[in-house]
Amino acid sequence: MSDSLTHRQRAVNAIQRHTTDRPPCVPFIDNSYAAPRAGRKVSECFIDPDAYAEGLVASLERHPDIDGVSINLCLADEIILEVKQTADEYLVKTTGGLTWLVPFNDVGSVRETEVTSFDDSRLESDDPFKPGIILTLKAIPDDLHQRYLFSCGLTGAFSQVAFMMGLTRVMMATIEEPQALERAIKKRLPFALRWAEEMAEFDPPCVWIGEGFASSSLMSAHTYKRFVLPYEHIVCDRLRELGIPSIIHICGKINPILDMIPETHADCLEADWQVDLVDARQRIGDRISIKGNLNTTTLVHGSQSEIYELSRQALRTMQGNPGFILSSGCALGRDTPPENVDAMLRAAKESG
Repeated sequence: MSDSLTHRQRAVNAIQRHTTDRPPCVPFIDNSYAAPRAGRKVSECFIDPDAYAEGLVASLERHPDIDGVSINLCLADEIILEVKQTADEYLVKTTGGLTWLVPFNDVGSVRETEVTSFDDSRLESDDPFKPGIILTLKAIPDDLHQRYLFSCGLTGAFSQVAFMMGLTRVMMATIEEPQALERAIKKRLPFALRWAEEMAEFDPPCVWIGEGFASSSLMSAHTYKRFVLPYEHIVCDRLRELGIPSIIHICGKINPILDMIPETHADCLEADWQVDLVDARQRIGDRISIKGNLNTTTLVHGSQSEIYELSRQALRTMQGNPGFILSSGCALGRDTPPENVDAMLRAAKESG
């Protein structure tokens, strides 16, 4: 029966809570883990969509029986204004007033932001986030695109503002300037919607909505409900109109907002390792599928037998629930042993 579904079909079935032949195994493989599979530095895959696609292809060659990989945030030539190289890193200035620090063998992070006012015109004009992901998706060979789940990233409106203005500035604004912050989020929402519509032209199996800054480790449930949830809802509804399943990812602890997640209208929650699967299944597991959620640190340092047992434990917890996808809680680290990914897959296959 396992040959009756492609990897893509198996994963999409689970996202939509339909019957599958076995639980899908879709570790969160993005540029960090993918780069070494292609013999590249992580920085190459972070600033070059073609290199990123090459890494994902190499990951599927190494793990041909997993059910998918992820296209996450990366940069592209069309938004890069300047690149400076130091002894062990790149400083990359992009549109949106952003300067990214990109270590030679790691993903980049925003080092400096120029946008300080919620009325800055760049909030309405610049799009530094979408191009790299779209170009990576376009570079994936069509046969692989049709066979596997490529979870295509889309940065949510709130997180776009946080990237462009800095997390501290935005979190203070939730208290001191809430109306100005809401105006800024509404300015970024059309970018998220156009992102979804442009990706729809390439038949993505699903779209992954990243709202990493909405973690309950950073904000209260009330703040999430006001500044994040309404805009996630709009994006998920638009994806549903386009016929594309959606996955919500929020980093870290989300227990205080877990009951709200189905209100986003997402098809699936990608749960980080801090989310207890028993709790998640009891509170939302009959309304939304769940993807997760092995600890990425354990995946780097744990033994194959430990990873296999943790995978089995997650599968037992979700047994009988068609909407479960075995995965890591967040993106696999660069130094994750491939054999630990093999152990996850073996557990999924043997669970039947």
